[in-house]
Amino acid sequence: MNNTYIFFLLLIVFPFSNSYSQTSYKKIEVIESNNTILQNNYQRLNIPNYIDSNKYEDLRKYILEDLTINTTDETEIFFTLMQYVSKQWPHDGWHAAPDDMTSLEILKNAKNGERYRCVEYGKVLNDILISFGYVARTVGIKNIEAAYGGAGMGHVATEVWSNKLNKWIFLDPQFNIYAKFRDELLNIYDIYELSTLNQFNNIKFTHIDSETGNTTLDKEYGDFLKNYLGYIDIQQVDEGVDYSFILKMQVRNNFLTFQAFPSGKSIFTEKKDDFYFGVNQVMVILNFTEEEYERSQRVYDSLNIETVEDFDRDMPFFAAKPNFELGFLNNMPWFSKYEVFINGKEVKSEDSRYFVSLDEGISELKVIAINIAGVRGVPTIIKIRYE
Repeated sequence: MNNTYIFFLLLIVFPFSNSYSQTSYKKIEVIESNNTILQNNYQRLNIPNYIDSNKYEDLRKYILEDLTINTTDETEIFFTLMQYVSKQWPHDGWHAAPDDMTSLEILKNAKNGERYRCVEYGKVLNDILISFGYVARTVGIKNIEAAYGGAGMGHVATEVWSNKLNKWIFLDPQFNIYAKFRDELLNIYDIYELSTLNQFNNIKFTHIDSETGNTTLDKEYGDFLKNYLGYIDIQQVDEGVDYSFILKMQVRNNFLTFQAFPSGKSIFTEKKDDFYFGVNQVMVILNFTEEEYERSQRVYDSLNIETVEDFDRDMPFFAAKPNFELGFLNNMPWFSKYEVFINGKEVKSEDSRYFVSLDEGISELKVIAINIAGVRGVPTIIKIRYE
C-alpha cells in the first residue's frame, strides 16, 4: 500500500477538525490590478506597419546625426524631439509641402531655407516620434466656425502616446509648447474639458526655448488655442479606406466644408473613448497549470465528500494553489516581446510559455510589452495575496 493511499485513508477515517481547516486554509485573491480588456482602435491609426523600413530608419539616423539625446526619460525625449523640430524653419502659413513629400525631405529642404506651415511641423514631429518607436498622430484642431469662418480656422499639432503616463499628450512643435494642469501633462480633450470647468486659465502652457531648453509660461498661447477647441481630427484607415475621424467638442454639428473648401470623407463622434483609446497595453490571462487542475480534482475525488459539511471541512485539501500559466494579448504596434516579473525578478519563458508559482503572502506580477525599437509599453500589474 503506497504512502499516498494511506494518507488519504487517514483523512477519511480521522478527518481534520473545522478549527484546523480554518487555520490551514489559504485563499488566492487579487487585491490590486490594472489588468483590462484591450482596445484595438489603434489598428485604424494612420501609422506604418513597419518602422524598420528605409523611410523611418533613414529619418531616425538623420535626426541622431544632428541631435544628441541625453536622457532615457520618455517625456524628456518627447520634449527634446519637439524642440528639435521647432527650430528647423520659421513658420510660413502659406507655403505647403506637396502631399507626397516625406518628413526627411521637408527637413532637408528646411536646411536650404524652405519654410512651412503648422501642418508640416505636426507631420514631421509625428514621423520622428514614430521612427523612435513611439505611437503618435497628427491632430487637426478647428474653430467652431470651421466650415465658413474664413482663413485661420484650424491649427495642426501632434499627440503622442505616453507609456509612462498611460495617456495621449499634446505637443505643439510650431510653438514648442506643451500643456500641464497641476503637474499633469494634457491632451487636447483634457484642455477642452478644463475649459468647460472654468479652469482654462489655470493651464500652464509651457514654452521650451529652442536654444537653451529653458521653459517659460506662455499666456498668449492660451488665447491662441482657445480658438481651436471646436473639433479635433485625426486620419484613420479601415479596411483600406482612409478618412478623417473627428471628435466634436464645443459644438454638435457636422461639417462638409473647411474654410469653404470641400471637406469630405469625415466620420464624426461625440464619444471621447472612441478617440482617446489606450495603446501599448497588455491583457494578462491568468490560468492555472494543467497539473494544478489535475491535482485539485484528484484530491477531491479521493475524499469521501457526501455533504456540504464534508465539502467545507475538506476544502483546504483540494483548494487551488497559485500555480499559473500566463497568457498575454497586447495592443502594441511593432510588438517584439514580453517581459514578465514576479516581485521584481524576471521570469524566463519555457518554450514561449510562462509559468509562475507564488509564495505565501503578497506577490506582484508585472508584464510589459516591448516593441522592435526597444520602447517599453504600459506595465500591467496584478497583486495577488495567498494566505
